[in-house]
Amino acid sequence: METYQISLIVAFALALCELMFGAFIMLGFGIGALVVAIVQWSSGGLSINRDLLIFAASSVVAIVLFRRLFKRSDDQQDSFSDVNKY
Repeated sequence: METYQISLIVAFALALCELMFGAFIMLGFGIGALVVAIVQWSSGGLSINRDLLIFAASSVVAIVLFRRLFKRSDDQQDSFSDVNKY
């Protein structure tokens, strides 16, 4: 099995784990693994340092984008609706 195929399987497994959690965390990691699989396929090899850097950067970007795109208005509380306000 090629390294990009293993990364692709990991990407789909992480995306399936997202169905259990629903917080867009695992989906971000799945996007990161998918980007690593594409880079491994296009470059034709495995480079641990490069792949970890790409995975970390693309996962953080995906998680931040998902948080901004799918933010609900009731996720943020304003100070006026705080129960403990004295």
